[in-house]
Amino acid sequence: MQQKTELKRTEILDEMRQIERLRQGTISEQYYGTGDSRQGPYFVLQGYADGKHWSKRIPRDKVEQVKTDLEAGAHFKGLCRQFAEVTEEATVMEDEPASKKKARKHKKNAFARPNRS
Repeated sequence: MQQKTELKRTEILDEMRQIERLRQGTISEQYYGTGDSRQGPYFVLQGYADGKHWSKRIPRDKVEQVKTDLEAGAHFKGLCRQFAEVTEEATVMEDEPASKKKARKHKKNAFARPNRS
C-alpha cells in the first residue's frame, strides 16, 4: 500500500479514536394532547437495531448532550465511509498492473470474405 494512502488511513483512524461519545438514531420533539390541553414538548430518541425499531424518552436536561452525541455518531459514520473508500481505492490500484498495454484492435476489411472452416 502506498505511503500516502497509509497516512490517510492513519489520519482517519486517529480522528475516530478522538471521539469519546456518540449515539445513533434521531431525536424528535413531541407533544401530546390537542388545543388548550396540549402538553410538552418531550423528546424521544429513536432508531433501529437488529432490524427492530426502538425509542427512548430523553429528559430535557439531557437533550443538548444527546444532540451532540448524535452529531458525533454521524461524523463517525462519515469517517467509516472515508476509510472504506480510501482502502478500496488502494486495493484497486494495487490489483492493476503497473503499466497497461494497449490492446491491438484488428481492423476488419469490409470487402474480405469471411473465414470458413
